Amino acid sequence: MTQAIQAAPLGHYRFKHVVRSEVVKILTLPSTAVMLGLTVVAGLLVTGLVTNAALHHGSGYYIGFDPTQEALTGLIVAGLTGGVFGALLITGEYSSGTIRSTLAATPRRPVLLTAKIAITAAVMVVFCELLSFVAFFLGQAILSGGGAPSASLGSPGAFRAVFMTGLFIALLALMSFGFGLIVRSTAAALAAFVGVVFVLPLVMRGISRGDVRYLPTNILVNSVMSTVHQGPGGIVQPLSAGLGLLLMAIYAAIALAAGAVLFARRDA
Repeated sequence: MTQAIQAAPLGHYRFKHVVRSEVVKILTLPSTAVMLGLTVVAGLLVTGLVTNAALHHGSGYYIGFDPTQEALTGLIVAGLTGGVFGALLITGEYSSGTIRSTLAATPRRPVLLTAKIAITAAVMVVFCELLSFVAFFLGQAILSGGGAPSASLGSPGAFRAVFMTGLFIALLALMSFGFGLIVRSTAAALAAFVGVVFVLPLVMRGISRGDVRYLPTNILVNSVMSTVHQGPGGIVQPLSAGLGLLLMAIYAAIALAAGAVLFARRDA
């Protein structure tokens, strides 16, 4: 039982007490610093490598070049590590058995789960937005320093792309959190997350190539990150950025809703 809940009158804890408890729990988990640190390193490293590889090419190479999308490429990797973090926030309690003490301290499951989802969402949105903007500025510094086309936040679509990319990665983490609620196993939750986000698009390309645009990875790269219209020549026409983000929010909401129903019905 956490200090935040102990401080409340017995049986009369409020939502703010549960939120405080969950904040303390997240901040004291060793996996929090490890996964967030890994996400920063991996995301910025990939951004640096990708933008550096775009330097020193002939003028023909930069036809249709999207400097904003190039700089945000590292966020694809951040989506994977962010998904791991989202799953661990709930599955870690099941694997360690601390979910029993959590439920003993806060037996009102709707209140507990609402607090968990709210804190997870707040942490991931703030973190992912910061990472998205840092990746953008790092990528543009590399591109401009090497003489390649670059962008600023004032460039057409750039601010929208950077802001929405942060939100999109946070939604991926929330979807993974929902998978964790459903399966209550870190390995199974990560398998579901990787399967939906990274494996399913590969399978769908051989089944119904046009429908790949509705899947998370394609939405992120071709709808949310993109600011340069590539023309109508391709088989798969991307969704608009707003529609793509809305669809990702629906995916996350479905996973969370299914997890919430099971969380309310099953024993710890």
